[in-house]
Amino acid sequence: MNDADYLSPILRRCHECGKKSLCLADDLVGNRIDINDRNLIRDRIHEKGNCIFYQGDGVKSLFFVKSGSVKSIYTSGNGDQQIINFHFPGEVIELLPLNHSCHSSSAITLEKSVICAFSLHFILAYCEKLPSLLNNIQTRVNVEIEHQHEVLLSSNHRIANKRLGIFLLDMVYRQHLKQANSARLQLTMSRADMANYLGLAPETVSRVLADYEKQGLILANKKKIQIPDLNRLIKFIS
Repeated sequence: MNDADYLSPILRRCHECGKKSLCLADDLVGNRIDINDRNLIRDRIHEKGNCIFYQGDGVKSLFFVKSGSVKSIYTSGNGDQQIINFHFPGEVIELLPLNHSCHSSSAITLEKSVICAFSLHFILAYCEKLPSLLNNIQTRVNVEIEHQHEVLLSSNHRIANKRLGIFLLDMVYRQHLKQANSARLQLTMSRADMANYLGLAPETVSRVLADYEKQGLILANKKKIQIPDLNRLIKFIS
């Protein structure tokens, strides 16, 4: 018998998933946890524009992107909306400390996506039995907070034409798209979404992308972006 034969049907699907090494399920599979309640771990297909959860909803699950992409939007008291993050396969949507009771943003799919939901009650129960699971979550929270802090600091202290370069490099490394010294990106967000996230005007984003192309930093075809020389782009924004 192989390792998968010892797993419940639910975790067997997790075991066969290509993203399991990036997911909490890896700890559960590795410890052969017996899970038979489909409400504890479930995946669902969301069409483009679906809301996975709304700002202010109670936190009942941890959500992972299995495929597709998602944006997180914060709405202020006066109705202004700010995109605070984008999420890609293998990432947690709005990763907060486990003691948060309400979602601080809304999550909207940017394309057809498969989202896995882990019951928070279930996760908290198994954190007591599996220290590695709790460490995994705490590490993810710390890395996410540190990453967002670094991106915001670097963006806030740079002019528009370098801020966009930071964004493109962030997309490359988060989606593991680097190939030698080049990368190809398929942007799933609109120019307006990019502008909102970066604190720029949409026309500024379009102008900077056109300028990048003139300088040979990128090759652009609608939402397809090719970066022929990553080191050159890194040097440009440094």
